[in-house]
Amino acid sequence: MLTFDNSVTFLKGKEPEIGLRNFWEPENGFVWSTGKWCEVHFAFDRGGKAAGAAADLILDIDAFKVPEKFDGQNFMIYLNGLRIGSHFCVRRTPVIASFETDLLNSADNILTIDTPDVALPKEHGLQDSRLLGLQLFSVQIRKTT
Repeated sequence: MLTFDNSVTFLKGKEPEIGLRNFWEPENGFVWSTGKWCEVHFAFDRGGKAAGAAADLILDIDAFKVPEKFDGQNFMIYLNGLRIGSHFCVRRTPVIASFETDLLNSADNILTIDTPDVALPKEHGLQDSRLLGLQLFSVQIRKTT
């Protein structure tokens, strides 16, 4: 479950506190997406704070890339079906997407991230044969007003 006061991170061998769809098993500190889209399913507890205010979705992300061959990837970010952001990722960075808190449900929230530039490391001379797109380190929602 997410709240305004926590973030979700990933550890190898530990079940994440949120649901993941189209991701590989968590590694130490992150999880890789497996295709052209991925989803994060989560419940949200407002902690008694009123709806109608603004909030930021903060994703600590990176992308599969190969210097001078495959420089980065595009990401489109949707929360409960509404597009709230996009980013071309070339290095690990926090991506912040603002939205109205009315968009959040107490249960059954879906964060969808389209990764159209997903790639096979093996095609770039690396040993990994997995299809890789988004490298996700953490998910956080912060109230801004």
